[in-house]
Amino acid sequence: MNRIHLVNHTHWDREWYFTTMDSLVLSDDIFTNIFDELDKNDNLKFCLDGQSSILDDYIKVRPEKYELVKKLVNDGKLEIGPWYTQTDAFFVDQESIVKNLAIGIRDSKKYGKYMNIGYLPDSFGLNGQLPSIFYNSGIKNVIFRRGINFDKHIDSAYFNWEGLSDKKVNCVNLIDGYGPGSFLSSRDDYLEEKLFPKVKNMLKFAPINNIIIPVGGDQLDIVPNLNNIVNEINSKTQDEYIISSYGDFFDEVEKSFLQFPKYKGEFREPSRHRVHKTIGSIRYDIKRENFLIEQKLLRRVEPMMSIAKMAKIDISPELLINAWKKILEGHAHDSMGGCVSDDVAIDILHRMKEANEIVDGVENLILRRLSEEMDLKNNEVLILNTDISDFHGYKTIEFMSSTNDVEISEVNNYTLLDYEYFEGKNNLLIEAQDGDRYINEDPYYKLRFLVNIDIPSMGYKIISYKNIENSQNKINKTQADYIENSKYKIVYDKEKLNLILKNGKTIENFIQFETIGNQGDTYDFSPLKGDNPILLNLNLGEISKSDDIQMMKLQGEYKLPYDLDSRLGLKSKEGNLNINMTISLIDESDLIDFKFSVDNNVLSHRLRAKIFTDIDAKETIASLPFGFITRPILKDLPENWKSKYEEMPIDIEPFDKSVSVKDENMAITIFAKGIKEYQFREKSFFITLFSTTSQLGKPNLAYRPGRASGDTTKKGHVMIETPMAELQGKLEFEFAINVENKLDEQTSTLLWNKYTDQNIFYQNQTLNKFINRLDNKIQSRFIENRDKIDFSLLKVEGDVYFSSFAPSLYDKDCYILRLQNPTKETKSFSLSSDYIKEWKVINNIEEEQKNQKLQINQYDTLTLKIWL
Repeated sequence: MNRIHLVNHTHWDREWYFTTMDSLVLSDDIFTNIFDELDKNDNLKFCLDGQSSILDDYIKVRPEKYELVKKLVNDGKLEIGPWYTQTDAFFVDQESIVKNLAIGIRDSKKYGKYMNIGYLPDSFGLNGQLPSIFYNSGIKNVIFRRGINFDKHIDSAYFNWEGLSDKKVNCVNLIDGYGPGSFLSSRDDYLEEKLFPKVKNMLKFAPINNIIIPVGGDQLDIVPNLNNIVNEINSKTQDEYIISSYGDFFDEVEKSFLQFPKYKGEFREPSRHRVHKTIGSIRYDIKRENFLIEQKLLRRVEPMMSIAKMAKIDISPELLINAWKKILEGHAHDSMGGCVSDDVAIDILHRMKEANEIVDGVENLILRRLSEEMDLKNNEVLILNTDISDFHGYKTIEFMSSTNDVEISEVNNYTLLDYEYFEGKNNLLIEAQDGDRYINEDPYYKLRFLVNIDIPSMGYKIISYKNIENSQNKINKTQADYIENSKYKIVYDKEKLNLILKNGKTIENFIQFETIGNQGDTYDFSPLKGDNPILLNLNLGEISKSDDIQMMKLQGEYKLPYDLDSRLGLKSKEGNLNINMTISLIDESDLIDFKFSVDNNVLSHRLRAKIFTDIDAKETIASLPFGFITRPILKDLPENWKSKYEEMPIDIEPFDKSVSVKDENMAITIFAKGIKEYQFREKSFFITLFSTTSQLGKPNLAYRPGRASGDTTKKGHVMIETPMAELQGKLEFEFAINVENKLDEQTSTLLWNKYTDQNIFYQNQTLNKFINRLDNKIQSRFIENRDKIDFSLLKVEGDVYFSSFAPSLYDKDCYILRLQNPTKETKSFSLSSDYIKEWKVINNIEEEQKNQKLQINQYDTLTLKIWL
């Protein structure tokens, strides 16, 4: 006899083609009915989709239901958490996934218990390090739907899933999704045509006779009369159907997992369900903005909070949690993927704008108060290092000066990169204690410098400048056709850019751009039949050089077919695509830095950077959370792929931070800021900058045959236009290239940290109080015993790397330092500080661990709770 666990649930997209506010109105109706039904019926149970945010939203409009919800949760009738929102697994930072769980668990605890299951019923595939993240968050059981291939990965729906760290979790795949028991009924036709076949299919992949049948679907209510329905079903079958929960199921079968097979790796195969392999380039504006805010939080403001603590600057950590929640709302698979309506895209970007304002404001306040603590003079600049190691190298800083000829002290070297001139103004008001007065203001400059500087770990340094005549430390234009440093030389030769390495090897025409029509939608790119890619080369603009940096500016202005009809010759309308790129080589740097803008006035196309490597690679090595994964390069599609896959299993893949190829002589790595998608073909990386489209979902695409994704072709639904997804106007892009003799995980991580190192600086403003937005309103404080010294809060020594350093979620006097080891060897490290009172090893949700060694296993993390 088989035992069938019926789990009544709702899959609750907070936003999709409808907005969060639409969802809130629905929750008022549906959740209220769910909670009332659970209260009236003793043996009913319900799962609220594994995310705490939707419950918090509901309680804000139904505060009178708080006590009832607490009772239902603690009685085991309502499963909530552990996520804050159902995260995307590929296009958000590793720390965002950890934070999503930690905040979701913390917020769930105010209602009582949380569902201790890594529940991801609809994310578009799962990265291979989720087992490690779950395990380190106290979660040992996982349920998911998309990405598994039973012919390729594992032949069981129940298995042990291992992360790269070898930490494993019990895993169940929902082979028929989260809705095989939707609209549950005991009618004979429902049982024979839907339910019983689903059960039979699930049992084929289950090594035991206990299986889960989810009873629910998108925004579905609790099943009425569930007790009676289950009793009637049991009267018509030899199997035993029970009202259950996901937690009850794992409690019952947990010991059985000891005998199940193991799997290590990611799940991104579209064999049973679509994973939308080309969604990484949709709505690039959302992905880029999310990346920038994540980095501000993780690399700037969170670690700055600990420095502020030592200076007795009192700022609530909940401000940062508020910012995190605003961006986490956009981390669900639909939102971060970009397969949403334009109304939702506006909401996502607005929440990011609000998060950005919080983060910038907190940084402004900390730096202003620190400047007061140190009595910072107008000709002094405070520069911070928020890494766990001492900084030696180049930072970009800005400050205001009455002249653009200055000399900087306390640095190793410096170059003026550019400046902005501000005209003087007359009759300016000065408000003072002794009365208001008016003055005239002289013109002044905002100067941007590249400085070579040493700054202690997790600390700061003060530099000063003075006006001089005819400063020579400026970058100058030249007539040369190349730039170079000790490692690379880049030569412009008749519209081609050639890269010459220090060993003499030349890679000709190493960067171009490729555009091709996109007949796809906000889920997938799809090529236009009869269209061919167009390769674009750039023209040389100007070259500038100094002892510290050499820069090459290039541009291209192109007339391209305006839309899909024009690409096929059915119309003759043209659109403009303009590219302005700057390539920089800093002295002694291992990175070739690319910054560029694309002014896009062409519809429905894909733009990629083609980077020729001259490496005949068979695989790529891409970063993923706290490690790296090897993926084979696809030579040919599987035969009859349409009969085996829900979409084309093309090798267009996501990368978290970097992606590399290598041969016996050379390795080339691409690092990118907010760019998330790559393909390797014909010795070239194709880095997707964006794919644009005007439709939410379309049917019968070349890469995705059959029904439309996004519900647009369901009965009663309509096609949904997405003009914002055409990304008209100017977009900013950044990536870097590194070439080494061999590939090394440690070097890649070190270079990533250097590439994303933050330029944090501050000058007391008397000339322009709107350079920092809040300077105009922050009131000065009198501080006694001012101390103007270089400062270092802590230092970590050993081959481990920074991941985050943030205020505790539970204890306002503690800070949480997470370190990572992205290599296959165990690493030990030491921690030194004059300011740490105590530390303990904890997990991601701040539970103290038995092992208190300062040691990190392969591809793993270690988290410390620190009392300052």
